[in-house]
Amino acid sequence: MRGDTWTDIDDRTLIAVLRAEIRRATGCTEVAAAALAAAHAVGALGRPAEHLHLSVSPNVYKNGVHVAVPGTPFRGLAAAAAIGAEIGDPSTGLEILDAADATVVEAAGLAVASGAVRVSFSAEDEPLLLRAAASAGNDVAVAVIAGAHDRLAEVRRNDRVVFKALPLRDDAEDDLPDLRDVPVARMLATVDRIPVADLEFLMDAARLNADAARAGREAEGRLGLALDARAAEAPSPRAAAQAWAGAASEARMGGLPVPVAAITGSGNHGIANFLGVWGYAQAVGASHDRTVRALAIASLVTIAIKAHTGKLTAFCGCAIAPATGLAAAAAYLMGGDAATQANAMQTVIGTFAGMLCDGAKGSCAFKVAAVVGAAVDIAGLAVAGAHVAAGDGIVGATVDRSFANLARLNDPGMRGTEQAVLDIIAACGAA
Repeated sequence: MRGDTWTDIDDRTLIAVLRAEIRRATGCTEVAAAALAAAHAVGALGRPAEHLHLSVSPNVYKNGVHVAVPGTPFRGLAAAAAIGAEIGDPSTGLEILDAADATVVEAAGLAVASGAVRVSFSAEDEPLLLRAAASAGNDVAVAVIAGAHDRLAEVRRNDRVVFKALPLRDDAEDDLPDLRDVPVARMLATVDRIPVADLEFLMDAARLNADAARAGREAEGRLGLALDARAAEAPSPRAAAQAWAGAASEARMGGLPVPVAAITGSGNHGIANFLGVWGYAQAVGASHDRTVRALAIASLVTIAIKAHTGKLTAFCGCAIAPATGLAAAAAYLMGGDAATQANAMQTVIGTFAGMLCDGAKGSCAFKVAAVVGAAVDIAGLAVAGAHVAAGDGIVGATVDRSFANLARLNDPGMRGTEQAVLDIIAACGAA
């Protein structure tokens, strides 16, 4: 809450909010965005680039520097940008890496090896920013992505502006309310009156992410196999949710070329959000209608938290946003009322706030699995009457106040932590 005046939200607007924050993406969204920025720059250049410089904000660097580029033997932003430059067509958005065939991958590898591709990061006012500069001869084209992983903000060619987006607050999607001003309780109450058919796209997102989990199992990822074995030995709804989410995140972080439904710009958020709910609901035999409404509850909470904290944070976003949403949704599926759902959300925040984000990489799958399991446990505890009390630590008097406290914890609270993480990554030889 930013003031004393609250904004109401109607059914149509709520659905629009949900749709606006869900995207289909292949690979970590930071490497996909790097490829997309480079493709925009090369498209504006009008010919193959001889040199490419990608400059990004620190949060983008942290999340992209170690992560696998799907369908390739590469890791990191330089390779992703080189692939985007070779593709040169940004029309597929965050699914651009699907076009990385053997010829593209070989050419991109040679470009990186030759030193033709550089990546740097520097402090930026916008925490989510990528600036790709492609040059050939005396010509230079620059494409800027800012505010969201697929939001093209500006394109220049030889210092002439050829495209400039409206300011972020004036963009087309910005007739939607700022969720920092909408009470969480009112949003979640709205879910109960929306026809399930109007929310069916959320089930589609869950099914897409379940396909990613199946791909991970077929690839025999170690985490996925271990989680499946444990779920087989001691079956439980908690173990089922963990197994689905862990396998999908492992597939994505390991570089399998599988699309996922991302939410608030993050594929791992989408995996924890959609598969945490779907996996639990499947295991307890929840009806289709209740599963869809639970998905809506989780998704709205995830989106609302990220409206407060921003899309990229110093703390682990999965441990906070989708885990909090999952706890509310699981409590709902357990028969918990609005107060119980609120207690579950408060407990996740009181338990996991401050868990470190040290970038996107294989270990993220362990974090996803851990927080999904914990969120289900916390929901069960809340239903049983056990929860973190309001006023304990950073937990506010209301869920809305806790969300605002998370924003302060992230910025300015964890600025020093963020810099320390970047320094450690740089010292470890990341390029």
